[in-house]
Amino acid sequence: MPTIKFYNVKSRKSVEVDVSKVEKVMLKNGRPAAQTMDPETGTKMFKILSAADAALLK
Repeated sequence: MPTIKFYNVKSRKSVEVDVSKVEKVMLKNGRPAAQTMDPETGTKMFKILSAADAALLK
């Protein structure tokens, strides 16, 4: 399964999350973004998606 890399601000580390656990959202200005929960700490993480990452979530 493909993964997307998020940065957890609370624990200050990068986290790889499986694509099936990521929710795709759209910002008010039309840019694609993603949000998920950190599997280790349960912290909510948010990321503005690149074109490559957005293609994984379609």
